[in-house]
Amino acid sequence: MAFRALTPVMRQAARPAVASVRPAVRPAGVRQMSGLKGLYPMFMDSNMKYLTFVFAGAIAVEFVYGNVANMLWENANQGKLVEHVDWSKWCDDEEEEEEEEDEDEDDE
Repeated sequence: MAFRALTPVMRQAARPAVASVRPAVRPAGVRQMSGLKGLYPMFMDSNMKYLTFVFAGAIAVEFVYGNVANMLWENANQGKLVEHVDWSKWCDDEEEEEEEEDEDEDDE
């Protein structure tokens, strides 16, 4: 009998206290997503906006990545690529002689 009398008291003691008033300050571990809330209506509101955002982003990333890769390649191979050769140093006399010989053979 004494146990039945204590049961409601024990149940209330086991229940956690529920705060009916919201705290004025948020806990330190909770962050707001205010920056992402603005992106959703701008880029992901409809299917067409989302697809346009994805394709435009892929093209922009490919453009930047390609230019950076070409810049790094040219800097690493400075002086070794065809674009870097100073063609004025090469002698054109040999080519002119070969062309003249070809023309002479054609005339015969």
